[in-house]
Amino acid sequence: MDPVDTPAEASRRSFLRMAGVGVAGTVGAGALVGTAVGAERYHEVSSARRRGDGATVAQLSSATSISVMWRARTERKVVALTFDDGPGAEHTARLLDDLRAADVRATFAVVGRNAARFPDLIRRQHDEGHEIANHTWGHTDLSMREYDGCRRELERTDDLVAELTGAPTAVIRPPWGRINGNLLQYAAQSGQKVVLWDMRLLESELDSAGNTAYVLEHLRPGTVVLAHDAGLARRKVGMAAIPGILAGAKELGYEFVTAGEMFALDHAAQEG
Repeated sequence: MDPVDTPAEASRRSFLRMAGVGVAGTVGAGALVGTAVGAERYHEVSSARRRGDGATVAQLSSATSISVMWRARTERKVVALTFDDGPGAEHTARLLDDLRAADVRATFAVVGRNAARFPDLIRRQHDEGHEIANHTWGHTDLSMREYDGCRRELERTDDLVAELTGAPTAVIRPPWGRINGNLLQYAAQSGQKVVLWDMRLLESELDSAGNTAYVLEHLRPGTVVLAHDAGLARRKVGMAAIPGILAGAKELGYEFVTAGEMFALDHAAQEG
């Protein structure tokens, strides 16, 4: 007869099952990825490969190296505003109005299927000097995709952006910040960089004024801020905070740059 779990053991088993959901990472033989909620332990390479978590095409590849950035190494008071998931009908045009009024350029990490719905907004972003980054075609968790799956999601969006603006994207923002070796491999082969973030708007925890105050209080040189101009209803909280962030950061002496410009500053700091 099988032993019966005590309530404490049952609770622990339930927690561990929950902790194994939604995993991202790059692992090797006998490795493990974290032990907290959202991480899963791997005991052998085959498990990782089934999940697409390794750089499975690295051998004899043309790729050499890849830049991944959370925040730039710089002493300059610069900040990059990045907006994911758009373009969208509700927020993107007004956000572009706010940025134009403040004479600020930002980075828009666009979802390909949304770009296809709102091509005029993509053209406007480009024409007004903003950077367009690749956020996949369907807002896909790239950490769960093999190499060909990553390539298809990113190439399709690249092709559309190039058709609309005359230039493909140079920066990738993976949905949810989830990365695996296959994504890094594709980015290296295509000559693109991967931008993450070191600060995000807290739309579920704070109101618009609270988000403005939070960002201004925690700004530091090289910060990359994550916001969203499409998606969930709570995005309106973050969008309403943007004018205050623009004005307040300027009062603190900060200059706004794109993610691509942040990479350049980071690279210069490494060389210096």
